[in-house]
Amino acid sequence: MTDVPPQDKIEYEHASVLIVGAGPVGLFLALKSAQKGIDVIVIDSEPHVLKSPRATTYMPIVLNEMEKVGLVDDLVMAGHTNREGISFRKPNAKGGEVLGALMMAAIPKGAVKYDFAGIHLGQQAVGELILKHCEAQKSFRVMWQHRFVGLKQPGETKPIEIVAAGPTGEKFFTCDYLVGADGAGSSVRRALCIPFEGFTWNDFRFVASNVRYDFEKYGFTTANMIVDEEDWAVIARTGSGDDPWRVAFGMRTDIPMSDLMEHVKEKYERLLPGPRPLEYELVSANPYWAHQRVARTWKVGRVVLAGDAAHSNNPIGGLGLTTGFLDAAALGNCLIRILTLSEKPDTLLSRYESVRRAAWVNYTDKASTDFKLRLHSIDPKIVAAREGFFKALNDDPEIHHKTATMMNEQVEDMFEIPSSV
Repeated sequence: MTDVPPQDKIEYEHASVLIVGAGPVGLFLALKSAQKGIDVIVIDSEPHVLKSPRATTYMPIVLNEMEKVGLVDDLVMAGHTNREGISFRKPNAKGGEVLGALMMAAIPKGAVKYDFAGIHLGQQAVGELILKHCEAQKSFRVMWQHRFVGLKQPGETKPIEIVAAGPTGEKFFTCDYLVGADGAGSSVRRALCIPFEGFTWNDFRFVASNVRYDFEKYGFTTANMIVDEEDWAVIARTGSGDDPWRVAFGMRTDIPMSDLMEHVKEKYERLLPGPRPLEYELVSANPYWAHQRVARTWKVGRVVLAGDAAHSNNPIGGLGLTTGFLDAAALGNCLIRILTLSEKPDTLLSRYESVRRAAWVNYTDKASTDFKLRLHSIDPKIVAAREGFFKALNDDPEIHHKTATMMNEQVEDMFEIPSSV
């Protein structure tokens, strides 16, 4: 007689908060919650923190939130501090002239809290740093290689049920609150049938490449914006020491993907300074579509969206992850108040949705669109505004102080946690 294994026993693992997505936004929310003793599980389909080229810069407005959870010192130590500012240049093929520069060195010492433009460090390194802090919390768990598949929300008082596909089959969870922080292609958002409203940029496909090259030798600062109708780009450090530099640029949509690597070489010839033939080490190059989209709603019952799952914008200006971190900070405060102070969940979560969605619609969407068009648009109005901006950078000493002050403004904390918690 053939031995037959026993039937599987279906068990549910419970957490007060389950977060789908172990990117920086999901992990930041997990850390903020776990530090207050809230039981948190994070699930992610990847085997580890995603390593593809993504965000590189963390501005003072984000550092204020990182300071509250004890991350800022480690981030400063691991990354490269941009004390120079941002340079705007022509591409090397058109002379490489500096058109204007936001100079942090022009700001009076002590005038702002963080007298630098930001910390530069690859997104994967930031994710690993936050994860390390998370793993020091007793109430934190992360489950890699578990892909969110579906959910059931029985009612206001019963736990939410989640199913994930893991290495050995289906895994079931229950939670009091579910957060979708799983990126622009969010499975949580799609499971709730929430429209992702807006548009996809169809003039250029973005390419994020990492390269080892001595840009500083040829006068490049930590962050550089290349202004040109065709050869626009962002060239910036991704960390300290010999960490690669990020060269992000646009590729016309009629260029076949099979020609990507040849196109990268051609772009580098027109963008990179220095003698020819160029000698560099290309570490990686990833193409992607950029969007300006926002979820119609960010909350369905006790399921909430944050970060790119709730909104997506083009990367020029570094506002996508910045906005995501601020989402996580606000949502973390809401969940802490709900789960430790027994405050009304629907009121707080509706307020989170209203405030943070408005922040993306009224600021992030508009500003990131302006940043992109400033680099390459030939529209006469945009060209005039661009020239006026460069003139101010070159002629108005106050603009540097004003910009630094704006970068250091703390977001009004409408969800502040009482000091007793």
